[in-house]
Amino acid sequence: MNNMTATSAATENVPLVQEIPLDRIVESKTNPRKVFDSGKLQELAANIRDHGVLQPVLVRPHPVSDDGLYELVVGARRYRASKLAEKPSIPARIVKLSDTESLELQIIENLHRADVHELDEAFGYKALMEQNPDQYTVEVIGAKVGKSPAYVLGRLKLIELIPAVQKAFYEGKLTVGHALEIARLQVPDQERAFAECFPDHRGASAVLKDRGAQATITVRDLRQWIQREIHLDLLTAPFDANDPKLLPSAGACSACPKRTGNNPILFPDIKKKDLCTDPGCYRQKRDLLVQLRVKELSDNGQKPVQVSDSHLFYGLKPKPGVVYRDDYREDKQGECPATVAAVMAEGKNVGTTLHVCTDKQCKVHHPRVTISPEEREQRRKQAEALRIQQDYRKRLLTEIHKRVPAEFTRHEFDFVALRYFEQLGHDSQHRIFKFFAWEEPKSKVKGGYVDYPKLASGKLEKMTTAEIGKFLVVCALASDLYSPSYVGGGMLTKDSSLAREAVHYKVNAERILRELKEKPASKTGNNSLTSAKAKPQTKKR
Repeated sequence: MNNMTATSAATENVPLVQEIPLDRIVESKTNPRKVFDSGKLQELAANIRDHGVLQPVLVRPHPVSDDGLYELVVGARRYRASKLAEKPSIPARIVKLSDTESLELQIIENLHRADVHELDEAFGYKALMEQNPDQYTVEVIGAKVGKSPAYVLGRLKLIELIPAVQKAFYEGKLTVGHALEIARLQVPDQERAFAECFPDHRGASAVLKDRGAQATITVRDLRQWIQREIHLDLLTAPFDANDPKLLPSAGACSACPKRTGNNPILFPDIKKKDLCTDPGCYRQKRDLLVQLRVKELSDNGQKPVQVSDSHLFYGLKPKPGVVYRDDYREDKQGECPATVAAVMAEGKNVGTTLHVCTDKQCKVHHPRVTISPEEREQRRKQAEALRIQQDYRKRLLTEIHKRVPAEFTRHEFDFVALRYFEQLGHDSQHRIFKFFAWEEPKSKVKGGYVDYPKLASGKLEKMTTAEIGKFLVVCALASDLYSPSYVGGGMLTKDSSLAREAVHYKVNAERILRELKEKPASKTGNNSLTSAKAKPQTKKR
């Protein structure tokens, strides 16, 4: 049977269908299908109660036991549903198959089932290759299942997903498109890409705990993010991509399978052929290049320093042993006696050598600026005037704070509402006008902006204090009216102020969302508050 495929073996040994007791059948441990939909199993069980099993299962004599048991090769759903239907037996065909033939039949059979999870399919391919690595290559498996080698390789890459991504994929939080994009990344980058798919959740654990979590970016957006944030262009690398000795364990980038051009089956969609998909390896080679340059200078009797062309701001963490832009001056003329050799360790010119001065007392690069007595006196007066002005403003606010009444009068409501509105951005002000359906003048001020605070002042004069209170709440929530298009639908997060206030005021948010999905879009737009411009109430003092 060495030259016989599993399919031909099954067809040449076709016996009559037999009724075999369910308790004499054991499920195969090699069955690729690991996930079974309980609801669909119950439906199948109900159908079996009414009509029986219409298509026999396939079994083989148990490869280990001699007690007359059979191992289930194909038909796990029918077998489990029959047990749920409390049937004593199931129609089956008995075929003698080897382990490899049995596994191949299971994979081919399950591939044609619509509800087989892609990860189960992948583990099936892997098990088949482990059975006989020489016989079952990507090309051979593709030919047997009627798929391209790229398809099979893509499925096999799914096995390399980190556990959190696999679990989210099994639970339907990620599509197969998302999973395939993430699977082509290294472990640290998989974690970053997974987080990028769920920007509204704080980490993988939060995603897995949320039963309703769904990736909020499209596969296309994820692919673009990967190309922008993960992939690195080898044509602009500071090191020689053809050098196999820089990092012997990785070899030359030009021959690396993680270079897109060297693995067209895995990266058929990427046109650029000189992209590195392993940032960790890229950074390691970059750092080795810096160490190599430092060693070359040290061997020549110099004491080089490592420098960066970045400034330490916006929370940037300094790299140990690296001098940053604010702490050195580049010396191109060699006029400074404190000049030392340096190697660029960070930035665009990593690996380049230069000369710098790190002495902050250097008279050449840090010359002392002398101040005349007249200028010093002028600065003293300016500092004194500033101190008086600051204290003056603080005293005024202190006195006002004392006089604010326990219960707001109309003055406080008008003042706070208008000042709050003025602090909002122009876009939020526009959204508030649109929400209340307030008309905007056709003529605009210089720069194309409407003077919303001036217009809002007139609106506030006609409001009651109760209406001003509601106006303030709308102002506080106006920023959440913005739905960004770059996150693939701009879904409102559960921890947003708008969602939390909806819970506080017992608003049925799910019903509203369901109604909007069912209702066709309005041609005239959807103003949330059309009554606001109808008949304003008389102002009450």
